[in-house]
Amino acid sequence: MFMKYTPFIVFFLSLVPIQVHAQPAKSPSEEVLRGRASISPSLVRLDPQEKQKFKIILKAKRLQGADVAHSVKWSVNDVLGGNEEVGTITEDGLYTAPAVPPVPREVHIVADVEGVENRFLFATVVINAPGQPYEMVSSWFEPKGKSRLLVDPHCLCLDKDGNLIIADYNGSRVLRFTPEGKYLGDIGRGTGEKPGMVKLPRVVQMDAAGRIFVSDQKSDKPRIQVFTPEGDFLYAFAEKGIRPGQMLRAHGMVFDSKGFLYVVDVDTMRINVYEPATGKFVRRWGKDGSATGEFNAPHGIAIDRNDDIFVVGYYGPCQKFTADGKFLFDFAYPDPPDGAVYFHSIASDRWGNVYLTVRGAAGYGGAIEDNEGRKVSIMKFNNNGDHICNLTLKVKAHSENWATIDEQGKVYAIFQSNEELGVQVFEPR
Repeated sequence: MFMKYTPFIVFFLSLVPIQVHAQPAKSPSEEVLRGRASISPSLVRLDPQEKQKFKIILKAKRLQGADVAHSVKWSVNDVLGGNEEVGTITEDGLYTAPAVPPVPREVHIVADVEGVENRFLFATVVINAPGQPYEMVSSWFEPKGKSRLLVDPHCLCLDKDGNLIIADYNGSRVLRFTPEGKYLGDIGRGTGEKPGMVKLPRVVQMDAAGRIFVSDQKSDKPRIQVFTPEGDFLYAFAEKGIRPGQMLRAHGMVFDSKGFLYVVDVDTMRINVYEPATGKFVRRWGKDGSATGEFNAPHGIAIDRNDDIFVVGYYGPCQKFTADGKFLFDFAYPDPPDGAVYFHSIASDRWGNVYLTVRGAAGYGGAIEDNEGRKVSIMKFNNNGDHICNLTLKVKAHSENWATIDEQGKVYAIFQSNEELGVQVFEPR
């Protein structure tokens, strides 16, 4: 039986002030930068009614200097020109913070710039206000080792109705729950090797049509199976192997604006891209290595509104690429003992922010703690690689977790502690 959250549960979400050491970002080549733009500044913290001017910089092209873009559509939280609640912005990029801190206090400046490869650019404004930036609004869990449904939750996503779909690795099941923890049923035909059955599922993701994609570890079988929104089997693709279109171990999946599927293969250190609807292989990119633009055990993938790709390696850092694999920049450098060393997955939201899940179990190297001994579970960065805040599960110990973000910015995180496993839901404040 799932237990509801009560005041006695010790899990909560807080802002954890850990030191993030500035390191010089590695720059892409001039060829990659041609046709792209950047926003400045990309992160500011303002008091109510304080002003800040933003600008768009057009990158220098061959034998041409950089320039400032003059034709920009500015919006605040996707409201053209903003409003009194979230602040206003003029046609020339002058932002004025609202008189009263909004809820949530994190405001997103969005610039729509035509004629550049990355048409949408994002900057983050944090309005200074008392209290923490997130709060936990619900939690449900089962006792570890005595659970009725979950055994080893590894990944989760949201379906078209806002329910949670969880890939349970050692449980060899894909289960659906309401956000409150009510079990709604399984995806597929149970545990096994036959089509429609799952075995050791690692990743679950949903496309724009509501179809559910599951990657599991069947022997000599396709790595990815596709199900209807109701959970009925449709087809499978991506045979096991190392040849083009094949894969060994998927640990992240994401869809671009055209529906193409990008899959991280941990073992071959590359990204496979598949055609929407059919699963036909399109291309692959990525190179094994620990140098800039190379992959060292890539574990998670996310995408922004421009179809730029974020890939986080298990040993760090997080790297940003164009859709065809050209390196742009990196951030979230491993920084022992003051910063994260191991990154398990990545999630993104509508504003291009990325959320990196990190190790937090006692006895695991690389776990981060603040001065009060609280573990950092998720590190939040904006679209430009600026560190925004940390999210923390207050548990004695937790292993690698996974998170997903809904349209309102709520964070849904699965966890396993020494005593419980389940889901916590956090809301921005």
